[in-house]
Amino acid sequence: MPETWNTVQDRLAVNSSRQRSRSDAAEPSLLAGLLFDVDGERLTPSHALKKGRRYRYYVSAALISEAGTECARGWRLAATEIETAVIQILTDALTNPAALIEPLGITGMPVEQVRKILGRAARHAASLERSSAEQAKILEMLIDKVIIAENMMTIRLRRGALIAGEVLLSTSDSANDTTIELTAAAAFKRRGLETRLVLPSLVQQNRRSRCDPALVKAIARGRVWFEELASGRARSLQDLAKRDGITRRYIRRLINRAFLSPELVEAILQGRQPVALTATRLSELDLPLEWTEQRRLLTS
Repeated sequence: MPETWNTVQDRLAVNSSRQRSRSDAAEPSLLAGLLFDVDGERLTPSHALKKGRRYRYYVSAALISEAGTECARGWRLAATEIETAVIQILTDALTNPAALIEPLGITGMPVEQVRKILGRAARHAASLERSSAEQAKILEMLIDKVIIAENMMTIRLRRGALIAGEVLLSTSDSANDTTIELTAAAAFKRRGLETRLVLPSLVQQNRRSRCDPALVKAIARGRVWFEELASGRARSLQDLAKRDGITRRYIRRLINRAFLSPELVEAILQGRQPVALTATRLSELDLPLEWTEQRRLLTS
């Protein structure tokens, strides 16, 4: 039976006790139950105290059951590093339409449905910047599993959680029950019992000095507001303005950014936008809907 938004919610309710154990902890293990090695063995949250400081890890079962023996093999990953990497990879994908449209199989959907799906994805990405409890909720809902290999990390996302109720008539009933994969090259450096994670793509991304967080946030907010209006969760621009404490004119300007071409969004996320393109300028421009005209205007 295809996985609908309701069944996702039902599964979350059934697993509420497990989620509470992650989200209510002072330092929650956000990937508890989600992290596996290539052989399908789950990595278990663990911790150690050193000089009064608590260090969190994800540890292979073999390192626990065979501790102290010469045959003990497996992973012992620093929890914060792996959690941060997963959240960053997921956030990048959720705010990148070009990375979502084809894997989700939504190219044949009506434009309004596609926009609703992309708006929902942007909303999830925004939630990943909030509290640990909110992060745990989103990761639980979206991720089927994270697989660690010697040179690769793979994140399998539940397609149904992103599509929700938007289903193509030509799509088989089982399509929503499938997963899509995000992959990232990885390097693991062993230091004693602990293994440190290095993701070259993220290192390169962190070095991009021109990536403008304010510009990225403006685009994300515009998509969220558009999706709220399109879905009926917000009745008017006035309601949004009153709730968020800003002007209707500003919201109207940013909502138009929900129609920014995927090519330009990708350039902005990678820090390749023109130097003069700032969040302020983007909010002030009368942006054409034609993607070719957008490119001409914003790169001139």
